Amino acid sequence: MPTQTVAGPSTYDLEITLSRTAALNAEVVNEYVLEITAQCGTEKVVGYLFVKVINDVPEPQCEPQFSSQVGDKVQVYSNVPASSVIYTVVLRQPKYLPVTFKIVSPSPSVFRITSSGNVRAPAAGFANSNAVYQLQITVTDSRGNTCNGTLNVQVLPVHANAINFTSLAYVFTIPENGGPGYLVTTLKASGRNVIYELINPSTTYYIKPVTGEIRTTFNLDLDTNPSLVTTVLLVRAYDQSQHSNSATTKVTIIVTDVNDLPPQCSPAIVVEEVPQTEPVGFTLANFQCTDPDYNGTTLTYSIKPNANSLYSFRMSGTQLQINNTLNYDSYAMASVSFQYSATVVVTDSGNPPRMTNITIFVTVTPVNNYDPKCNGPYTYSVNENKPINNKTIVGQLNATDADYPFNNVQYSIAGGMSPPVFYITPRTGKIMLLGPLDYEIKSTYNLQIQVVDVNNDIMPDPVHQRTTFCSITINVQDYNDNPPVCNPPFYHKTIYSTLSTTVPVVSLQCSDKDVTNAVLYYSIVGGNTNGVFQVSGAGDVFHNQFSFKPGGVNDPTKYELLILVKDSTASPQYNTTAFVFVTVIPWTTTQPTTTSTTSIPQKQTKIVNVMQQYWQPDAWFVAVLTITGALLFGAIALLTWALCTRYPLCVGGPKEETEPLLQQSSLQNPEQPTNPNNQQPPPPAKEKKDVAPVSPLSL
Repeated sequence: MPTQTVAGPSTYDLEITLSRTAALNAEVVNEYVLEITAQCGTEKVVGYLFVKVINDVPEPQCEPQFSSQVGDKVQVYSNVPASSVIYTVVLRQPKYLPVTFKIVSPSPSVFRITSSGNVRAPAAGFANSNAVYQLQITVTDSRGNTCNGTLNVQVLPVHANAINFTSLAYVFTIPENGGPGYLVTTLKASGRNVIYELINPSTTYYIKPVTGEIRTTFNLDLDTNPSLVTTVLLVRAYDQSQHSNSATTKVTIIVTDVNDLPPQCSPAIVVEEVPQTEPVGFTLANFQCTDPDYNGTTLTYSIKPNANSLYSFRMSGTQLQINNTLNYDSYAMASVSFQYSATVVVTDSGNPPRMTNITIFVTVTPVNNYDPKCNGPYTYSVNENKPINNKTIVGQLNATDADYPFNNVQYSIAGGMSPPVFYITPRTGKIMLLGPLDYEIKSTYNLQIQVVDVNNDIMPDPVHQRTTFCSITINVQDYNDNPPVCNPPFYHKTIYSTLSTTVPVVSLQCSDKDVTNAVLYYSIVGGNTNGVFQVSGAGDVFHNQFSFKPGGVNDPTKYELLILVKDSTASPQYNTTAFVFVTVIPWTTTQPTTTSTTSIPQKQTKIVNVMQQYWQPDAWFVAVLTITGALLFGAIALLTWALCTRYPLCVGGPKEETEPLLQQSSLQNPEQPTNPNNQQPPPPAKEKKDVAPVSPLSL
């Protein structure tokens, strides 16, 4: 065997040689697996060398006795039939068929050899009963390989009552593993009192002297003893009473190989670990299989899958390859620990066919090859009055990941908020309320949620994690939490009593920040003497007809109206109070009205520190002063009452005399309302000629 050199590190060579005493037999051991270990310090490397032994015996191989220097010998009687078979050239392991036989010496020869190796007697028979012939025979196979042999033919004279075989050479074929005592053939020779014996004793076969049966002595197994493939026996038949009267024949026994052993393969089991991204066509194993039976047969390969490996593998010649992408991401694969299993069946072409099963175990390792996917919902709503705690759940984002373990993702809010208003739980995706909400300040929040897959590789690898960003919207729902606001909160109005009842005295300017409670409700809750005023739903204050008739209902000329403004009729309800101060100028005809709004100055907070000295009298002095003061005021009140009772002018003068003064006073009033309709005020009342004389006492 040539020297094998295995390349190791660049500074070392490993040389493997064949031992001088080694005897390689491909029919016994056709492959050797050498495990080679190289160690340098603490570094250790293990490799394997596969040595395949092939049958290198020249073809064809002639039977040893025939191809020896002396050659084989056959004795024939001179009276054998012409052209009868006297010898058969037997080959060992004929492989490259067809095989041709040729008598090369003497040339020409009176003998003839057939294409099957049968040597026939001369066509004219034997004329000389004591002749001796030596034949040189060459055997050639289809590849040109040859073997040469020598056949010595001795012609014997014929005696009376001679013992003869029907053929001087016999060839029998038997199968192997027939067991001990297997019957090969029964020889028959003509003559009387015939006894049979083996001239060349054999440990493999024996012959029964009386019957001529040739049987095996033990079970013939070519796999363990390939030399038994061909055996040549010389059998003599003789007369029991006259030993010199005998005949010999040559019996060639060929043992055929029976297909009783399955193919042998290396490796005998395949255990591999590959990532799930290995491409279709990737080679998992390359099998080296042989048939240990003697006769070479062709081998076929097939795959017997189980339920989870169906169509996952294929055979390309002797190579086991991936046929479909090996999927890691499934519950079915998780249930079998992500291992594909199958069986490669190697079958020979013998009869009957034998097969070998090679178990395949392929473990798939994960590869993070899918991005997380957001499945919504993407819009959420939360009321602004929700409490801030971990019980207020705004919603839950649903994200999935097709890598096993499925949906193993982590959530976070990208960018963050300061101060944070919302929080998303990393593992569940629940969105929690973390800060206060105010619809009137911000009604919509747009958030970017970062979704990262975790633990989807064979080892956790933050560098190769896959990330997806999902946009969500959180709408803040309005809640009634703001009271109405009136601007200004105080109104000062001066009107004529003749102002039309359809004209608003004042229009309140009130609003509510709460959009959902934009409808305001108005009501007068105070200061509406005689029910003169009413307020509409729009905040307009109207009045009824005023009455200033003597002896009847005399409405006041100043009103302080308290108007309650509510934002809802249900709970929760907020309200505010607007103040409307109305001054009414009595007038007999329609007069223009003017409205003045008194702005209320901003109240300023002032801190005044006053130091004041005071005198504190004794207790008796306070009592005397109080009693004296009370008596003095009582005397003055009694005197005033007596004067007013005696002189009526003190009670009040004629009304007609005072009206011009009132009108003139009102015209000279700096707060007198303007005439919106550009109407002239009515002329003053004419003076009556009959004026009562003024009493001197009244003056």
